[in-house]
Amino acid sequence: MIACNMIRAKFIKEPFVTSNTAMPPTPRNPLFFYGWIIVLIGFITLGAAFGVWYSYSVFIIAVIQEFGWSRAAASSVFSIFIITQALMNLVTGYLQDRCGPRIVVPAGALVLALALAMTSLCRNLWQFSVAYGVFAGIGVSLIGFASHAAFIPKWFERQRGLAVGITMSGIGFGMLLMIPMVETAIRHFGWRTTYLILAGLILLLVVPLNLIFARRSPQDIGLCPDGDDSVRHVSPKRHAFRVKLIDTQWTAQHWTLGKAMRTARFWLLAFAFFCLAFAYQGVLLHAVSAMVDQGLKKDTAAYFFGILGIAGSAGKILFGYLSDLYGRERIHTLGVAVAAVGIFSLMHVAYAPALLPLLFAIFFGLGYGAAAPLLPSLSADIFQGSSFGLIFAMIAIGGGAGGAAGSFMAGLLYDLSQTYMVPFLVFLSSLVLSCLLIWLAAPSKVRKLVRV
Repeated sequence: MIACNMIRAKFIKEPFVTSNTAMPPTPRNPLFFYGWIIVLIGFITLGAAFGVWYSYSVFIIAVIQEFGWSRAAASSVFSIFIITQALMNLVTGYLQDRCGPRIVVPAGALVLALALAMTSLCRNLWQFSVAYGVFAGIGVSLIGFASHAAFIPKWFERQRGLAVGITMSGIGFGMLLMIPMVETAIRHFGWRTTYLILAGLILLLVVPLNLIFARRSPQDIGLCPDGDDSVRHVSPKRHAFRVKLIDTQWTAQHWTLGKAMRTARFWLLAFAFFCLAFAYQGVLLHAVSAMVDQGLKKDTAAYFFGILGIAGSAGKILFGYLSDLYGRERIHTLGVAVAAVGIFSLMHVAYAPALLPLLFAIFFGLGYGAAAPLLPSLSADIFQGSSFGLIFAMIAIGGGAGGAAGSFMAGLLYDLSQTYMVPFLVFLSSLVLSCLLIWLAAPSKVRKLVRV
């Protein structure tokens, strides 16, 4: 209590109160918790990072037209990109635990900007694979999903799902703004110049914001999670809920990567992440191509992809908030069910081209959006601790492997069958399996939010 009083004295301009001094009956709290600034910066950074990530679904059409590559060959570049960023996540998680986002994210933005500039100069498949697949994958890892998942959960406990959901919703806004912008830029300036534009955007937006505002944890600036007065004293404005430790023996453990990897829960999460990314990344990469194949124009397909992005943002916030209240397992299952409706709509776009693309964008966006806040949140519920960034990065390798496999598999099966029907059915099965794995991991049996 003395330590937190000192913290408050330093950062809230209150006089230091010792244990011998009477405490005021209703302590005054900061007007605004700095954790929400961290959320805002993460929102913007992830929007830029995943605008680059998912814009490949538009670039792939222009690149195929110029080079005459097969869908499988063009998809292989994206698979290399996903594998690279997944493997790099181990380094990213380690660096975030040790150095924090103020160093890691600007460095990653510099790498990504350079990689995009290199991509604009590529003349063949191997150059594209190195520039975009390897170097852009490294840059996106340093500024992307696993990077933010390593430190955002440290700022919140009772509002973890909501805060992570709002942060990750930047992914959807990036898709909404950047995918149509990229399609328009490619049409007017060509894909090479468009990559240079993206490089400039990353350099001028992401670097200064994170250098100025980013911080690793509330303790780094003398605060406590959720903006509470102390670890034990919950802010009166948010007293309705508290985190309940269900398995105290589990939560008392000091979780290192090695110790976590010796548990069944770790591998259940890694495989669940694989199944989710297998389906979601495969659908996202090939969604525009699937709609174009069924008769939509490229700019119309890009427009619906943008709607998918904003629906994804809504899903991240909505399902993140609901997971705090009703449990990660239940809300994950609900999100998968909603996404499945979207995939089914995409499979049959040709039957109602005015309606089904919209239904795909809304339902798949909402359901797919649930994964971004839930995976870091439920992983933190289980393995919360000083090494969480590295632990989650290792879990996320499962997602990288799944995303790479799903993206390539869909392209290969399309080349063989000239239809996306078979890979989309495989994706639906993969989503069902992910639900079973999350229920078996049972994060709500470790800790959960309960009403006081």
